[in-house]
Amino acid sequence: MSVLRRVVVVGALVGLLAGGGIAGAVQAAPSGGPAPAGVASTGGSERAGSAPQGAAPGGAAARSTAPGYVEDGTDDPVVAAPPLSRPDTRHCTVTLAKEFDSNAPDGSQQFYTGTLTPPARCRGPWAKVVLDQTVTVSGRQYDRSGSLTIGGTEVWFGTTEEPSGPVATTYHVATDVTRFAALLRSSQPFRGGIGNYVSDVYTGNYRQTVTLTYYLADRHHPAPTTPDAVRGFPSRQAKPGANTVHFGLSELPRNLTRAYVEVTLKGNGCDEQWFAGVPDDVAAKYPNAGMCGHGPYREAAVALDGTAAGAVTTFPHIYSGGIVPTLWRPVPAIGTFALYPETLDVTPFVGRLVDGDSHDLTVTVPGADDRWDVVATVLLYTDHHAARTSGALTAHRVAPIAHPTTTEQPLSGNGTRVDVRASRNDVTAGYVDTSAGRVRTTVRSTLSYRNVDDVTAAGMAQSIEQTVSGRQRSTSTVDGHRVAASRHDFCYPLSVDYSAAAYTDDQNFSLTGTVEMARVVRTAAAGRRGWQTTERGREWLRSTGILTRTDGVTTASDGSSRSTYDGLDDVGRPYHHRIVTDHGRILSDVAHR
Repeated sequence: MSVLRRVVVVGALVGLLAGGGIAGAVQAAPSGGPAPAGVASTGGSERAGSAPQGAAPGGAAARSTAPGYVEDGTDDPVVAAPPLSRPDTRHCTVTLAKEFDSNAPDGSQQFYTGTLTPPARCRGPWAKVVLDQTVTVSGRQYDRSGSLTIGGTEVWFGTTEEPSGPVATTYHVATDVTRFAALLRSSQPFRGGIGNYVSDVYTGNYRQTVTLTYYLADRHHPAPTTPDAVRGFPSRQAKPGANTVHFGLSELPRNLTRAYVEVTLKGNGCDEQWFAGVPDDVAAKYPNAGMCGHGPYREAAVALDGTAAGAVTTFPHIYSGGIVPTLWRPVPAIGTFALYPETLDVTPFVGRLVDGDSHDLTVTVPGADDRWDVVATVLLYTDHHAARTSGALTAHRVAPIAHPTTTEQPLSGNGTRVDVRASRNDVTAGYVDTSAGRVRTTVRSTLSYRNVDDVTAAGMAQSIEQTVSGRQRSTSTVDGHRVAASRHDFCYPLSVDYSAAAYTDDQNFSLTGTVEMARVVRTAAAGRRGWQTTERGREWLRSTGILTRTDGVTTASDGSSRSTYDGLDDVGRPYHHRIVTDHGRILSDVAHR
């Protein structure tokens, strides 16, 4: 077992339950043995983007982390992102699970199941449909993965908060599932829960209450335009040597006008912290550090019937046991509880999809160094005034996979700087003959990626600066006149400084980490009258953490953070939120519109 893998074990022994080290080490059981077969746990680390205006380098949160302080519990999780709005309309709530324990000690099931039927008093149309989950956990447990599928479509995919001791931690996750309205209009089987493992050592039980609330539309809250059909699938795994997963599309509507593919990725094992991966030769240079290989670049390359359709990146999610668990108490990393999907416009391929045949949708994760959970959902729009449409792909310039370039440079003290860059500039175009005429659509997607990683202390310390940014722009015309357009811009800056250099053995070590990350997005749509912003936000987080053990005693366990959100909420209203925490407690939590 490598040094980092042994260090991870100690986190569980002291009740802090650290996730994989920065090398992406697989979590081990508190006894030091392997984790139970088939039980997935998570980990991660990062830092990115600039601090809010006026923040000093390092920030007050970083200065307050105390080397000799041991936290005495933490507050419940809070996030800076705006809460979902709720229409002030008549609504109905359906309970899918009530205080359901995943894999409780009595041997009960990990997943709740049933049949979901739209409530008779709220059959639609709906202004919004919201999935609410309240989760409570205490004791000792790793972070876990969870999901909910309705009619075979994964409508939620996320990870959990690790408990911090005997005092229960409770958190709430609200997810807008309105885009799945076509699926929700009829009775559908559902299956959900959190994959968990409970024993005399792993005592933490995730108790879940899950509801779906249907908000009826009215003249003040009209029903939004949503896909006419949804084709979704439970998650499947890509892995080294088999990094392509297949999703079969059959019985598609014959009158399609638009199509989109949503992809959600979750790395496991070494690829939990894929951004910390190094080239194989660098991993071999520091054999005792247990570093993960294959470099840091990851993408999801999408193809239809073998023709490359484009690619999406993945937000650098960090799980609540990642690097130093005290980094994420009480502010979890961005997107921890509901992983962000990325969307690819495949409308230029619609002419191929309306032929009545079955089609093969594939997602490939090039460079995968471990297992990846892949969730794919196809969102389809139809012609309401024609039973059939037809069309063709007319232009195609898409690389099947990106080819990153890597430069290595020696640093003093036998260190290594690794600089990895990648880019994409993809174009597809096609037409669809509809009741409104021939609609020509062009989709242009760009991606820019850079990761600079300074590896020092014989691989026991890494300082990473990573930036992923891109744009997808779609334009549709009829007779040369624009009838619709959209553009989505994103930037996911990330940095991480991590050290396990002060490691002697499992009972004597110090882990320190500073993480900064941001999610910056802007989406706009246009018709015949110009552009209108539909989404704009910048969520930023900076956290520091320390975990020290001396002669088998925890002598430091502390964390602090600062998080902000500036932008719009989900109905376009300005929203600003600032959170400051220290020693696991909330010092300030101020939101205003």
